[in-house]
Amino acid sequence: MDDESPKTVRDLMFVERPAETHFPESSTPGALRGLALDDDNALVTHADLFPANVAAITAAVALLGAGAALGVAATKAAPHVKSKLNDLRSKLSRKANATTEATVLEAEPEQADVIRLRPRTLPSAGSGSAARRKDDAAG
Repeated sequence: MDDESPKTVRDLMFVERPAETHFPESSTPGALRGLALDDDNALVTHADLFPANVAAITAAVALLGAGAALGVAATKAAPHVKSKLNDLRSKLSRKANATTEATVLEAEPEQADVIRLRPRTLPSAGSGSAARRKDDAAG
């Protein structure tokens, strides 16, 4: 049948068929028959067709439109979101580095509190002021 024929009527329908069945191809290109076949192409049953009401059609079109709008918005927002995430990543990296440096700087003063002992040489008996006094008294 020709699509432009006045005897051709097209209706939007919801189709119900058993799970694990498929529709056979029609002799009309791109069309399917209303028979439910199993994997062996044996007839299981006829599919049930329900008229699609205006509310269901409107909901389907609205859902399709919302999905398209969301896709466009996500595509336009993606570079901005990526930029913000990179900024956040660099801030967190800098903060982690600053925390590590602060931890190292805090550890150093604790080590500075340690008393450091240096070896000291004591004056020997033959040197220093006491030895000079002995020399002066003897001489």
